[in-house]
Amino acid sequence: MTASGHRRVLTLAGAVVLVAVTLGAVGVADAQLNRGDPSLDVYLPDNEVDPGTEAELAVQIQNDADVSAGTGTEGVTTARAVEVEVTDDGPFEIPTEKTPIGSIADGTTGTANLNVRVPETIDPGTYEIDLRVRYSATRQESSVGDQRVRRSTRETVEVRIADGVRFDIDEVWTDVQPGTTGDATVVLENTGSETAYGARATVTGSGGVTIDDGAAEAFLGDLEAGDSEMVTVDAAVAEAVGGGPKPVEATLNYRDENGVERGSRTVDGSLDSLSAQSFSIEALEDTLAVGYDGRITGTVRNDGPKTLTDGVLVAEPASDSLFIEEQRVALSELAPGETESFVYPTDVSGQAEAGPRQVRFTLEYADGGRTTASVGPVSERVVVDDQRDAFTITSEDIRIQQGSTEVISLTLTNERPETLSNLNARLYTDSPLSSGSDEGFINELAPGESDDVRFEVSASSRGMPNTYRVEIDIQYDTERGDTVLSRTYQHPVEVEERTDDGDDGPSLLLIALVVAALVGAGIWWRRRD
Repeated sequence: MTASGHRRVLTLAGAVVLVAVTLGAVGVADAQLNRGDPSLDVYLPDNEVDPGTEAELAVQIQNDADVSAGTGTEGVTTARAVEVEVTDDGPFEIPTEKTPIGSIADGTTGTANLNVRVPETIDPGTYEIDLRVRYSATRQESSVGDQRVRRSTRETVEVRIADGVRFDIDEVWTDVQPGTTGDATVVLENTGSETAYGARATVTGSGGVTIDDGAAEAFLGDLEAGDSEMVTVDAAVAEAVGGGPKPVEATLNYRDENGVERGSRTVDGSLDSLSAQSFSIEALEDTLAVGYDGRITGTVRNDGPKTLTDGVLVAEPASDSLFIEEQRVALSELAPGETESFVYPTDVSGQAEAGPRQVRFTLEYADGGRTTASVGPVSERVVVDDQRDAFTITSEDIRIQQGSTEVISLTLTNERPETLSNLNARLYTDSPLSSGSDEGFINELAPGESDDVRFEVSASSRGMPNTYRVEIDIQYDTERGDTVLSRTYQHPVEVEERTDDGDDGPSLLLIALVVAALVGAGIWWRRRD
């Protein structure tokens, strides 16, 4: 081959190589790719919680991605469908196992909020929570296709239980009952390991408990570790909630050893109120009748649980036909189980109808607070009897002859259920009867007791034999001190024809014979002269 031919071959070969290189460069440009990998780091910046609380831990996940090829790297550096799973919650309780976050781009941070329940008795120290972080990523992007992967990493975060000031409600003492107000003593204790300086407590109630009309504040001063302080508050328990434990809460503000102002978690306590006060009415009796004064009597029993002081039993009739003049009866101090008798003088209207009635009893007492408590009402049944006379008046048959005077005896019987005194009986007569002694007196008559009153009654000689009547009314005093005039009673008196029985002097025939003899003697004497 000549030199010129050799040069042509070399020139052609160079051209082929140049074309190949050019075509290769164009192919590489067409097939350019992006390659990268998200890199997730887990942090828990605010990791301190208190015992006995439910806290929210904000777990932060930061993406610091790696790029190995390409310039459009957003697709290969973003972590997608990020999810945090709790694999071991240590001494805590975390109800939600998995928490979705979404996408985390390169250089940004996502947050998983975990609700953590901290045991009441956990010791100060540092504890671990194990997590698994899952996410999707595009490892490589190119015109030919993308390469997607699903990855997971295991992470651990630390949770710290502070070794400092810690408060608890140790005890709550009270004798408050539903529907009453009184003192409650709350014992606050520093269960931590450091001194709380200038501690101030705020105590509140809920669930039917009201503390000082909303909240009570108290200054505790410096409270060293293990020390406790009592706070007395005014507690009111709603009547509708009944007895048993009621929630009480307290929060405290204090300064730590560095003089930094701090606040405690809210601590819970229990106010165990007494059961509601109760009473009962026993041995209830009544002496009620239409139109008369009577009494309602019985005993009241303190059924507890507290001793009653300054007690007042209030009786209220449920009917307008009953009138209790003094409805409030003061009671002596009654311990649980003790009883005391009561008497309510009661008037019954003359227009009332006989039958049962309701009387409501309410018990008022001092509850030890600023108010007077009441319990009830308790309804009891009394019976109004038909109207009946206060007296019955009896006697043997009373007979008076024409022109004669007799002392009659009437027997008065007390039909009232109470003792009557100073009984003045007065007799009224009409012609042909008259009375020279028309008043009688009885000092006292117990219920059902009888006694006699006597009156002098005369019958006119001109009166026809017949049955006539005398009238009697009685003025008397009741046990309540009232003076009452009874209705007018009528009693029969028989006026009989006067008869001579030989014992009362000479008969009419004898008188006539004597008169005739005297007349005859006079005539004879005048004729002799």
